[in-house]
Amino acid sequence: MRAKRVQDDAALLFAKLKPSNEELNQTLGWAALLHEVGMNVSHTNYHKHSSYIIENADLPGFTNSEQKLMGALVLAQKGNLRKIGDLTVNPDFAKALLALRLAIIFLHSRLEVNFDQLRLRMKNKIELEFARNWLEEHPTASYWLEKEREWWSQIGIDLLIKSAN
Repeated sequence: MRAKRVQDDAALLFAKLKPSNEELNQTLGWAALLHEVGMNVSHTNYHKHSSYIIENADLPGFTNSEQKLMGALVLAQKGNLRKIGDLTVNPDFAKALLALRLAIIFLHSRLEVNFDQLRLRMKNKIELEFARNWLEEHPTASYWLEKEREWWSQIGIDLLIKSAN
């Protein structure tokens, strides 16, 4: 149920980001469904365990490159973005990653977000605009979005978070 919600939300957010190529859509969906598989090993650093399992398990029907890509998305689902090297220079990968990370933030904040009222763009910077007072009404999500701003800034990408007037 949680994974399906992350998959659905990530797909909506990825579509809002208008990727130049839809190829990552399916990989993003698979990564979203598997993003917590590492919790079966440990709740601590589950994203690392998830990535390892996805990249190294015998997964019939998946190529090695698909498993590596899913593993990279899952590894980078939270925390420091430098751990995935220069993968974010690919604009569509960066958009898929952003969509996954935001979907997980909304899930962990226990929020049902009206994506029609959310503006999201990513070119040279990320622009995220919520409905008026949304950030004040959702302090947990607001906190995690501020942390998200820090993580993206560490790899040279500005994340602007605004409220509509």
